[in-house]
Amino acid sequence: MRAWLYRSGLFRQRSLQASVLSIGNISWGGTGKTPFTIWLAGRLQTAGLRVSILTRGYRRASTQPLQILPPGASPQDAVDSGDEVQLYLRHLNLPVGVSASRYEAGRLVEEEFSVDLHLLDDGFQHLALKRTLDLVLVDAENPWGARPGFSRLLREGASALGRADGILLTRCELAASGADNSSDLENLKATVRRLNPRAQCFTLRTKLLHFVDARNADRVPLADFFPRRPLAFCGIGNPRSFFLMLEMAGIETVGSKTFPDHHRYDDDDLELLRKLVEANRADCLLTTEKDIVNLPELVSRIPLYWAAIEPVVDEEARLVNWIWEELGLPRKRSPLPASISERS
Repeated sequence: MRAWLYRSGLFRQRSLQASVLSIGNISWGGTGKTPFTIWLAGRLQTAGLRVSILTRGYRRASTQPLQILPPGASPQDAVDSGDEVQLYLRHLNLPVGVSASRYEAGRLVEEEFSVDLHLLDDGFQHLALKRTLDLVLVDAENPWGARPGFSRLLREGASALGRADGILLTRCELAASGADNSSDLENLKATVRRLNPRAQCFTLRTKLLHFVDARNADRVPLADFFPRRPLAFCGIGNPRSFFLMLEMAGIETVGSKTFPDHHRYDDDDLELLRKLVEANRADCLLTTEKDIVNLPELVSRIPLYWAAIEPVVDEEARLVNWIWEELGLPRKRSPLPASISERS
């Protein structure tokens, strides 16, 4: 009903001067939205665009109604702005606007910086801001947001995918094949095409690059990590995907522990992890980068590592060039050439 009220014009959408590209979900997180947003912002900057990110700063501790973080800001400048904002600042050099009103954040960003494109983080349901393109991410391993006790848990019904301009199926490497040799991924693609025949569809995989020692930021290649006995833990939307990724990479964990999505760890949590390490005879802790920014300063003798990942987009050039054309960007500034696609 709310979407219809906006489409009919009874609820008014406000527009920014720059184009707006929304990246969102219909599930309650767990689709790999933040890594993809980082990836896409970096690719579009490489193609010559001046990009900003507009976000609500989910579960932020700050009471400021609006925050503008300039290019070059440190993640430490955003410790109260939520883990997603800190991750953007760890990986990108661009302005980030944080507010429940993405319009007001975008307006102030445009007053201070030259911007060609705003990426609207988690924006599929934020209909108050007019956008040029809507991208929706669907986790191929858990497309309908199943949680313990629930077969599906969605913000909107699957039919809402009909509003999307592009649908990106993430974590495709984890999609299973059935006993009849039919692929869950192919079945999901058919469902998506039925729900929205006009949308462009793309597939993504998550690549485990290496591990990072949280104490000194040293990179640890996968081959050097195999002898370890890690206890894995995470507080992300789809924890199963993290544990499956480690399993597929041949990393044998001696135990695991899950926490709620966006969990901010306290001393009690660290004590619990210490006891689990002891009980499972682990020699280190292993987690995600998102969890690292939610951990307090560690005062522990237990080695801690996090998994460095990146999305790998099948037909990368097709995705970027399609976005370029749909946004009506000037042809004199060339998008990515086709030769960079099909990355391994």
